[in-house]
Amino acid sequence: MCNLSEVDISSPSDSLNLHQLCHGSRRCWFFTNRTKRNLDEMKLFQAEILERMERLEVDNASKFDKVRNIKLEFPRFDGTNVHEWIFRAEQFFEYYDTPDLDRLTIASVHLDKDVVPWYQMLQRSRPFTSWIEFTRALELDFGPSIYECPRATLFKLTQTGTVAEYYLQFTSLANRVYGLSNDALIDCFISGLNAEIRRDVIVHTPISIVKAVSLAKVYEEKYLSNQKLYKTNMNNYSTNKPNQNKPEN
Repeated sequence: MCNLSEVDISSPSDSLNLHQLCHGSRRCWFFTNRTKRNLDEMKLFQAEILERMERLEVDNASKFDKVRNIKLEFPRFDGTNVHEWIFRAEQFFEYYDTPDLDRLTIASVHLDKDVVPWYQMLQRSRPFTSWIEFTRALELDFGPSIYECPRATLFKLTQTGTVAEYYLQFTSLANRVYGLSNDALIDCFISGLNAEIRRDVIVHTPISIVKAVSLAKVYEEKYLSNQKLYKTNMNNYSTNKPNQNKPEN
């Protein structure tokens, strides 16, 4: 800072210049201090951010360890629902990052019923060398007929029971069909719904299968409620209906 008492002022112009100099010095000192405060605040903010990031990394690592410590059970296969079993088995192998050859060993000790002698016979004649080869053999011998066309069956599928039952049949077939776009699957699902439900779902133009199923269940519940109410009203009417028989003389 500038101290006027220590400076020799010989003329008014010198005094003016000195005041201007001191004023500039004070402004410089002010901005320097403000910049220093801003830098200090920025350092504190950065330190806080780093601390939060470290805590977040620790929390995520802890959560990951907890997830990885979950013990999964490998599914057993008795010759039914082969595609579902293959899917569950591959999820297990992906979770534990299982090598290909180990997959065959793990799968072989989880076979039941007629699948056991089938596996023994093939292993003696032509041992499996990969998981893909094994699953293809399973699909060929325990899967649907090769003459069955899941795409055609999917397109012809219609709702005969509840929406939930229809959706279960639909997903079972859709998982075996490849090459259909999301829009095509949605249209296929909606077209198989009951006429009343289909009409109401179409109005909403759902953009996903999940949305279409949710809407279908809502309208199904609506129509079931209306049917129950109608039956209740008819029963009440029949009970309270006046007797039309003429009284005996």
